[in-house]
Amino acid sequence: MEQTATILIYIHAFFGSIGLVSGFISIIGKKGRFYHKKGGIIFSVSMFISSLIAIPITLLPNHENLLLHLLSIFTIYLVISGNRVLKFKKNHTLGIIDIVITSIMGLVFIGMIVTGIYYRINEIPKSTLFFFFGGFGIMATIRDIKLYKTFKTNPKAYLSNHLGKMSGAFGAAVTAFLLAALDSSTLWVWLSPSVITLLFVTFWRRKIALKTT
Repeated sequence: MEQTATILIYIHAFFGSIGLVSGFISIIGKKGRFYHKKGGIIFSVSMFISSLIAIPITLLPNHENLLLHLLSIFTIYLVISGNRVLKFKKNHTLGIIDIVITSIMGLVFIGMIVTGIYYRINEIPKSTLFFFFGGFGIMATIRDIKLYKTFKTNPKAYLSNHLGKMSGAFGAAVTAFLLAALDSSTLWVWLSPSVITLLFVTFWRRKIALKTT
């Protein structure tokens, strides 16, 4: 079993590394141009595979980690939803899969908040992280619902949503890298990438808002 876990971890790290590099290339590339688009595609595929492999890893003996397990699911949601939202740019059509994804993830994020409450009551470490990421996820879900209601009257709304989702997925990749590279699981390692990502997204959303007004 441990040998299987080791193999999966190496594969997970390999695709995670590709995701980290390609995501950075996509970020620095001019929006809508070749490097941004191609880097984004490679990033999405790599992060999807890396996160998918992380789900069983975090359930294996000696590797159990509920927070990483839920965050892997969260990352998959960010990647899938962040790419699907681009479809609104062309056809402004809401698919049943979008409703299903949003509904399921909304329940997952509520579950993270409930887990955080349980951890806090029982004085289990890292309850703050469940509150933080669960709250962040609920905010993302609310943004999805708003997008579904307004994408016909506000055709540019998809852009802000896409930016937030893909930036969040990249922040998750950076978090995973720091956890492995520093061999540390302190709060600052968990939260720093998310805080920086939040500032980055806020800056660009304001910039987008100014261009569309």
